[in-house]
Amino acid sequence: MASSYPIRAVARLTGIPEDTLRAWERRYQAVTPRRSSRGRLYSDKEIQRLVLLRESVEQGHSIGQIATVSDEQLRMLLRKSEDVALEKKSGRETLRKQKPATDEDRSLEGVLAAVGAYDYARAERELGRLATATPNPRDLVHRVAFPLMRIAGERWHEGKFTIAQEHMLTSLLTGLFASMLRLYAPANPQAKVLLATPENEHHGFGILAAAMLTAAGGLGAIHLGTSLPTRDILQAARKTEASAILVGLCGAEPSTAIPVLREIESKAIPRTRLWVGGASARVSKVAAELDWTPLKDFNALERQLGFLGARF
Repeated sequence: MASSYPIRAVARLTGIPEDTLRAWERRYQAVTPRRSSRGRLYSDKEIQRLVLLRESVEQGHSIGQIATVSDEQLRMLLRKSEDVALEKKSGRETLRKQKPATDEDRSLEGVLAAVGAYDYARAERELGRLATATPNPRDLVHRVAFPLMRIAGERWHEGKFTIAQEHMLTSLLTGLFASMLRLYAPANPQAKVLLATPENEHHGFGILAAAMLTAAGGLGAIHLGTSLPTRDILQAARKTEASAILVGLCGAEPSTAIPVLREIESKAIPRTRLWVGGASARVSKVAAELDWTPLKDFNALERQLGFLGARF
């Protein structure tokens, strides 16, 4: 007689939480366990498939994309991911070579010098000069904002910048992005992205930069800001008919971040794309299991925006 296992046992055997198992079955029919008076009962074959799905999700694949893929195709996908990982590992030392300062980095020195002197007014003027010289909003994000934040972070680690100076630069960039977002917002976008951070998450630079890239791609950016209750995020997504929800979780603890992701996933309008940025490895893993797409960087965001019709 074939073995059968209740959902609690399957969760232990596969390492997939019970509510995730239910979500995978309900939303994607990843497996179809038989029902009995004891509840769901899973076969050995279904357990093997769930393990394959879990490993594929851990490699970065969305459950929504692989739920109906055959077991053999999943194995091929995993083998390919392992080969890519080995190639990356073998070339890692080459990629670690330090790059010399570029002309692009040197062009930012006016802003950095002003921030170093705590001269907010001069830093604002220098940043405005760079913005005028960089009319493309995407270039402003990639060639000005991100390099400035990177160099400021490096100088802080080297003891050349204080936390106050880093915060000053963040404040300057946030003000610039907010004003330019109003300027570049499209009138009738073909798709809209809602961006916010949940309660007690006050790091808002990431979602503001993401909003800039969204608008730069010709899509609608619904930037709600930081520290919002989950119910407000969901209500706004429904009223605006957002095609995607991007939640920023820069440094959020798993104990607070994961329940937010679970609630949004369970209550969001079907077919709404769910993206999470800045999450830790542990939160990203759970997010992927719940069919959120973890965004490792802003290049990953642009790829997702492209699926909605963004043009860069």
